Parts: sequence; C-alpha cells; structure tokens
Amino acid sequence: MKQAALQLARYYVAGPMDVESLYRNGSRAVTNLKKARWFKPVTIFVARAFQEDSVRPTRREVAGVIMLCPAFYRSYDRGKIDLVSYNDPVPAQMVPARGAAESWAVPPVTTRGDLARVLSLHIDDLGWLTMPSCRKEHYHLLWHEKKGVPESRLIEVPKPLLKGTQREILSRIVGKIPVHDSVCGFEKGRSIFDFVAPHCHRDLVVKMDFKAFFPSIGSGAVFRLFMAAGYPESIAGLLCRLCTHSVSIGFTSRSNLEKVARDQLARTHLPQGAPTSPALANRIAYRFDCRVAGLARSAGLNYTRYADDLLFSGMRNRRLSVSRLTETVEKIARESGFQIHPDKTRIMTASQSQTACGVVMNERPNLKRREFEQLKAILNNCVRHGWQSQNRDEHPDFRAHLEGRLNWACQVNSLKAQKLQKLFDQIRWV
Repeated sequence: MKQAALQLARYYVAGPMDVESLYRNGSRAVTNLKKARWFKPVTIFVARAFQEDSVRPTRREVAGVIMLCPAFYRSYDRGKIDLVSYNDPVPAQMVPARGAAESWAVPPVTTRGDLARVLSLHIDDLGWLTMPSCRKEHYHLLWHEKKGVPESRLIEVPKPLLKGTQREILSRIVGKIPVHDSVCGFEKGRSIFDFVAPHCHRDLVVKMDFKAFFPSIGSGAVFRLFMAAGYPESIAGLLCRLCTHSVSIGFTSRSNLEKVARDQLARTHLPQGAPTSPALANRIAYRFDCRVAGLARSAGLNYTRYADDLLFSGMRNRRLSVSRLTETVEKIARESGFQIHPDKTRIMTASQSQTACGVVMNERPNLKRREFEQLKAILNNCVRHGWQSQNRDEHPDFRAHLEGRLNWACQVNSLKAQKLQKLFDQIRWV
C-alpha cells in the first residue's frame, strides 16, 4: 500500500494542492479513471488535509495522508487500486508558497536539465556535485583559532567548481528572495554603517550574539526555503545538497569543541566558508527578525542584525527592562531554531564605549582609535621603508590585505579613510 500511495503522491505534488489541480495531475496516475471510484474522494481528502499549508508538501507527506484515507485503503484491500508504471514521467510545476513568495523573482526550474542550464553547469557535473557519496570531496576543512576564544572555528571552504556553482545560486536564485529590513550583513546595498547608525546617540545599547549561527541551520530549513520559492521537491533537494555540508565525526572528535558543536557539524548544515551560507541564513532567519523587530518596535527600541550580531538601542524612557528584553529574545531564538550565546550579551550605556563589530557608535559610526592609529602607522612605514617591511604575517597578497582594511575603514568613516587612502597611494609596490 505504501508504494501505491507514493506513486499517486508523486503525481499529486507535481502541481498546486487545490482540488482541481490535484484531480488533473493525479488522474494521470490512474489506469482506468472511469472505474476508479476511489479516486475522487481520495483527491478531496488530500486537498482538505493541506488546504491550510502555504508551502507545497513533500511526496512522503502526501503519501502518509493518502494511506489515512478510508476510500484508499478499502479499495487497496479489494485490489482496485490500479496505477500506471512508476517510471512514467510527471511534468512538475513551480508552486511558490502562498503570500509573499508568489512575488519572488526566482527563475523557473522544474528539471535537472533546467537547473544545470541556470547554474551554467554540465549535467554530469551537477550529478557529481550532488551525489551523496562524493559531497565530502568538494570542501577544504580549515581550523581557525581566535585569540581569547577557547573553541576553534571550522571553516569549510568549497573547492572551485562547487564555489562557482554556489555563486550562481546566490546571484540567480537566493539573491532574488528578499530579507527583512533590519538585516544589514552580506546584502547588496547594505553595510556595517547601516548596522550601527540607528544606534548612535542612544542612552542604552544591548548587543547579543547567535551561537554557532551557520552550523545551527540544518538542511531541513534550507530545503523548506527552496520549496517555499516554488521549486519541485527534487529540485529543492538538489539545491539543498549544493548549499549544505556535513563533517565526519572522526574529524570533529579531534577538536576542542563541545559535543553539541561537534554534533551540529556532523549533521548536514550551512558551511561557514560557502558564498551562499550568509544569504541563506539571513532568509531562513526572516521570521525571527520579524518577531524580534516587532518586539523592539513595541518597546520603543531600534533593532538591526549583522549576520550573528544583534543590536538593540533606546533612550532612558524605554518601556521594556533589559532583562525582560534578553529573556524574550532568547525565547524567540530557541523557537526559531537558534541559540543566543550566553557569554556575549553586553549592555552598554552612553558613558561607556559602545562598540559592535569593531565600530564605535557613541556619537557617530567611527573606527576604534587604536585600530586607526595602527593602520596609519603601517601605511606610514610602508611609504618610508617599503611595504615588505610591514608584511610581518606574510600575507600572500599584502596589497589586497591593506585594500581590504581601507575599504572597511571607508564603510565606517569615509573622512578618516581619505587620510589613510592618501598614504596608501604613496606606497611603491614595485
């Protein structure tokens, strides 16, 4: 009975879940529609089961409902369920989730060939990148040690072919899905300045951090996002495989990570180091951002998020205590599948240096004095003694390294950055 239900479900999920569409698609699976008196009541039963769902269900979910239908299992017991060959092709349709997803400008993809063309891939390469037994071959794994942090961070860097494919997914598909207005990190047209600017001239700033932001997002959430965009289950599954990764327990057991962190890396998750991970994380956290932004608004606070950093700020006459704010945000995070890092919550008053992501924001977004003076000294010494004398960390491309730091300074304080840029322009690179 299960196989028959799966076969029928395969046709049902090819299109929308209204009665008319289910009947039209499902009838393709029935050998003799005139004699199949069970088919119409089963179709109505399935339509009613999913009428409240905005996202198209998976084939297994639909099959489970079919097997609960009295008309189906009675007819199956009598041997009256006669379906076409399992290998008959089923033309799938794009079915975006009801509501905002219907306006997402994602490209229509319903077959593996369509997906390969959209991603500028040969179909054989698509098969190789998504083959379960080969997925671990497409990443370099690097441990990143950070000063003052007891646990290492695993950077999962995709190899060239997969990285290029992920960039195509980012620009052609994921980038077409909107994010919440409060999100400032890794989004086109938004910067660190947008993250900190709403919190300048505030009596109180509260900074919170997600714990293990990317590893905490499993493949299920990624798969549901692509399903919500309207892609058939098979295509959503392929896109999910291209954007997620899992690490062997044997590899993580040699690290200094806690068991919870090792388990997160061992399950399929968003890899830190993939071009698609920040954008996917931002969109998967959309409901979290909506709820937290609503909480902040009701309390007269500002809220912005830059990747795993959360900022709240307000004046003295705030309508919500700090302890109540942090407790509520932690609860919303848990309900959304995230966790707030308990040791990184900071409460900063106007009399303190209010900083986030290395930016001072008491009066206006500004570089830390020590960081500015250090970069200025390096550039001065490059002009006087040559750039080779300052490349103490042996960066393979020291010029690009300095340009990156200058771009960062320009985002935060363009006036100060102009002074640094003048020094940079005087460096002789030959």
